[in-house]
Amino acid sequence: MDPSKCIPANPDISGIGVRTAIYAQNLLCFLPIIFYLYDGEISLDELAGIQDQSTGMLAIAFAILITTASLAGGNPTVSNYHAFIILGLSWMNNTSTWIWFILYVYERSTAEYKPIGATWSGWSAALWSPVRTYLHGRDPAGSRDSATGATTQGGENDGEQTRLQKAVKHFWNSLPIQWLRAVCRPVWWSKPMIYLRRFTRLILAAPVLTLGSIHLSMMAAIGIWLWRNPARFGKRIDCTPMLTVFGASVSFTSTPLRIFSLTIYSLLLVPGLNLLPPFAFFLFLHISYNHLRMRVSGRKERKGKDREV
Repeated sequence: MDPSKCIPANPDISGIGVRTAIYAQNLLCFLPIIFYLYDGEISLDELAGIQDQSTGMLAIAFAILITTASLAGGNPTVSNYHAFIILGLSWMNNTSTWIWFILYVYERSTAEYKPIGATWSGWSAALWSPVRTYLHGRDPAGSRDSATGATTQGGENDGEQTRLQKAVKHFWNSLPIQWLRAVCRPVWWSKPMIYLRRFTRLILAAPVLTLGSIHLSMMAAIGIWLWRNPARFGKRIDCTPMLTVFGASVSFTSTPLRIFSLTIYSLLLVPGLNLLPPFAFFLFLHISYNHLRMRVSGRKERKGKDREV
């Protein structure tokens, strides 16, 4: 049967208006970045503004994935073809996370306080610093809050107090009964609570990365659900849809496409760890570009000296 006739219409997903709105929304996210980069600098306020913008985009992306999961289970009303479209849009929606990360890399590379050079060792130390603080309670090199720019020099109580710390301190001081404080103190300073506070600070240091990681995990879960057995996903259809992948027409039942999709989505399933491949990709571009620029500028300087001689 002709796929164009057997695929059920679902304008809420595959309609040209819906897709155009999502395309336009993601493209418009680049406008503030163009204005911010006009002066060649990224301030912390501008970085925080991009984080708020990206968080709003991810909220919409979460709603799309949650709706898809609910419509594909039980009495399904979404076919595998429409799930494929939603996953494609979800990849685009996650662009806002990487826009923030790219600007964060640019800001940290040009910061006045401890700028990070375009090296793998420098960026590995910077990105693992929050994890070391969570595990050991202090980072000897110190770290800077990515959203506020506050600098801390390790330790559980060192550095500027966060809003959460101030709220907890206010609550603690407001307890009217001495014996209640005596009961709460050992609980608050117990090892599980210490790690819980560290974990809270870890996920709130850059909310856009936390939400982006969870979004990637949800997208990966739906992707594995779909490609584990595409023919049995969601609402059954009486034909095999043809998909366009990198400009080529591929059947939905293609084994190489299924293996490739399962591999990619499996890499993105675990929260936190799914940020590492994109981090490595964008840092590779950043480091390679800076090394190439330094090499070209060095050649120009040598040519200039040779002409003077």
